[in-house]
Amino acid sequence: MNKRNKEKVYEAYEEIVDWFDGARTKTLMESEYLDLIVKSVPANGSVLDLGCGTGEPIAQFFIDKGFKITGVDGSKKMIELCKKRFPAEQWIVSDMREINIQKRFDVILAWHSFFHLDQDSQRKMFKIFETHIKPGGILAFTSGEEEGEVWSDNGGQQLYHASLSANEYQSLLKAMSFKVLVHKVCDPKCGEATVWVAQKT
Repeated sequence: MNKRNKEKVYEAYEEIVDWFDGARTKTLMESEYLDLIVKSVPANGSVLDLGCGTGEPIAQFFIDKGFKITGVDGSKKMIELCKKRFPAEQWIVSDMREINIQKRFDVILAWHSFFHLDQDSQRKMFKIFETHIKPGGILAFTSGEEEGEVWSDNGGQQLYHASLSANEYQSLLKAMSFKVLVHKVCDPKCGEATVWVAQKT
């Protein structure tokens, strides 16, 4: 098993795209949070999906609700799948840390992607979130349950994960004028995900 450069975890996903697409649950265990997001923003709004993967099931959920998706992923193979599945949406091959889309969105998602960034990169992302979100917009991301770094086996690839402390996430959100709506640690109904949903004030 190969430990890839933690700076570019998306390169490892290039090797396991088929495994990931098959293994990724499509049952929308995230629906509680996705429904909250939809209720909190204007109908038929815009979504910036950072680390969009193969587009299923998260991007598909929003497309089915009438939202317009701009999906970003560092994996070319994942973006190719997104383009094939949802050709009417915008799909961009890019490291999320390097985006500058010149547009603001109603929703920004960094679901099961943000935690692949190292701790310093995560801190810097909050300015990127703030730059790309509309007033009243919703930011949703998943983190680790506590501060630290881990590697885990995913389809034979060792993938890097990192997290800041809950207090630091709270401070970073507050500094960019986000109000935390939900912070759920290890939600058993959502695959033990630790979820943050915040609204730009």
